[in-house]
Amino acid sequence: MNKEFTTITERLDTVLEQLAYLTERQRKQEELIAELTPIAKLALGTATEKLDQLDQQGYFAFGKELVEVAKKVIEGFSPQDVHELGDAVVQILQAVRAMTQPAVLAVAADASSVMDDAAAVKPLGMFGMVRATRDDDVQKGMAIMIEVLRRIGHGANAVAEKSKQLEDKKAKLQLALGSRKQKKPLGIERKRLTAGTPAAPRPAPAAQASCAVPAGPQPSAAVIDGIAYTADGHLVDATAWTRRLGETLAQMQGVTLTDAHWAVLEAARADYETTAVSPNIRRLTQIANVTTKDLYALFPKAPGRTIAKIAGLPKPAGCL
Repeated sequence: MNKEFTTITERLDTVLEQLAYLTERQRKQEELIAELTPIAKLALGTATEKLDQLDQQGYFAFGKELVEVAKKVIEGFSPQDVHELGDAVVQILQAVRAMTQPAVLAVAADASSVMDDAAAVKPLGMFGMVRATRDDDVQKGMAIMIEVLRRIGHGANAVAEKSKQLEDKKAKLQLALGSRKQKKPLGIERKRLTAGTPAAPRPAPAAQASCAVPAGPQPSAAVIDGIAYTADGHLVDATAWTRRLGETLAQMQGVTLTDAHWAVLEAARADYETTAVSPNIRRLTQIANVTTKDLYALFPKAPGRTIAKIAGLPKPAGCL
């Protein structure tokens, strides 16, 4: 009996010790919360006051307008436009640096100050303009303006010539990549066979395999900018392909290339280098880790054929 009483007493002592520990821990937590509450209130009040100051100064309104500007840029420009802008950033910065040189800014400020005295400037007639040309500064200014106009005209002609060359290239590529199918003219019917007239022989099965890819290199049907194309619009030599050419071919197919497009194109070219065969749609889903639905979303019109054309590969096997 005494032994059992001793055991119960020891267990009660253990429980009391644990209760004392929990009580002490609860007390410390309450003290910590009591100490942190004024600090948290002060920090929250300071943050609220600072945010209110920023709001009154217009920072939030400015940020909102920046978001709207970014939204308009995203809606108005394609990733390709942003990529081209990135390529031109260096030239833009060089132009800005040239225009912000102290000497240039001084000339611009001096010229703009004329507008402040515009009311005092008297009109000049024809003879007055002729007399004004005797001034060295006027002659220098006229020479500079004429040189500026000459360079602007030279640049405009270069842009027009480049645009014309691009249009000519598009027309040639469109002609080379156009459909080879000939539609049957309306009103022409098949001749009826009369009794005793032998039927025309049916072509051999090998001749009907219109989906098969002919063996060996295909004959060249057109050569544009030194690049040979087959009659069905594919590159004769896949090694002549470049990314810039791929961008041009994509434009001809009505496709705007993104990183997702390039991932599929690069996978197709890598597979061709390994197998020497252009991948079909099923193969593309395996090597590019995409679904058939994804391929049709990226290349809506005949994905297998379109990918082969843009990637500079031969026509894939299979009906496309």
